Amino acid sequence: MLNSKQFEDDQRRNTERRRAMIKQWAEYVRTHDDSDWSHQQNRLINSQLQSANEMAGAGETDPVRFGAARDRLDDR
Repeated sequence: MLNSKQFEDDQRRNTERRRAMIKQWAEYVRTHDDSDWSHQQNRLINSQLQSANEMAGAGETDPVRFGAARDRLDDR
């Protein structure tokens, strides 16, 4: 079990890593054509939706709640 100092250190490192990834992604978006990075985002989102659908189909999540959330996104 982590003590509070270890926990705080882990949180700090995680925050630093997230910020570095955000900066790296922002740089990529600035330096690459929109069609390049939007295609990658589309693949990522589609794979997440596929995984969520598979989980719902396997009973690992509530399909009604998942469907309602998905439908809200479709309405945008």
